[in-house]
Amino acid sequence: MNKKVALVTGASQGIGKGIAKELATNGYITYVTYLKNRDKGKETVKEIETAAGQAILVQLDVRSQESVKKAFDQIKQEQGRLNVLVNNAAIDILKSIETIAFQEWQDVVDTKINGNFLCTKYALPLMKNQDNPNVIIITSSLGDRPDTDDPSYCVGTAGTIAFVKSMALYLSRYGIRTNAISPGETRTGMWDNIEGVDDGFWKRTAKNNPMGKIATPKAIATATMMIINDKTRFLNGNFIYVNGGGHLK
Repeated sequence: MNKKVALVTGASQGIGKGIAKELATNGYITYVTYLKNRDKGKETVKEIETAAGQAILVQLDVRSQESVKKAFDQIKQEQGRLNVLVNNAAIDILKSIETIAFQEWQDVVDTKINGNFLCTKYALPLMKNQDNPNVIIITSSLGDRPDTDDPSYCVGTAGTIAFVKSMALYLSRYGIRTNAISPGETRTGMWDNIEGVDDGFWKRTAKNNPMGKIATPKAIATATMMIINDKTRFLNGNFIYVNGGGHLK
């Protein structure tokens, strides 16, 4: 029996890495993508293979149509199909409208909005006629609860939310389900270079959470597996908050 195939964007670290490892552990041939840091991508693949999973490393810039087309052409040639697409890649530049440069704005918004569009567009032909195909898109509560100091990510996420809803309706004609996962603040490498983010920040964040914790990549990966499970085939167009109820505050 052919194994199911998955691709996770931004899988060299953080949330994407956690999801890629979970998919591979559950028997998926998992395409691990990275933008710049090949070494971290190779580390993810090595961890998957050490756990007896199967992974393939691919360089991918989700903002580039050429790069996206090349990646999905590779999957077509090697596997001929795709069962799960996880649009996770993101860039966050925590600057206000007065301090963010236009190129920085473009990088954030292009990664979220154009990245989701391009990857879903080129994945679609490979997902048609598959058994229980799924598109999972990582979003954020910043799409409907804006942060004045992070307008680029807020706008990118708001566009992503609209995209999820549109695809949930459109792709269902092919039996493809589209759902979103909205994590809370998750301690990953993306936060490392943000001013003011230190151990104290994470302690305060956990204290402010209804359950007194912060999200982990493992928790988000577990939610991904729940959504794509054969037993949840009627879940479509949902936004699953993995944040301990933080979006309610």
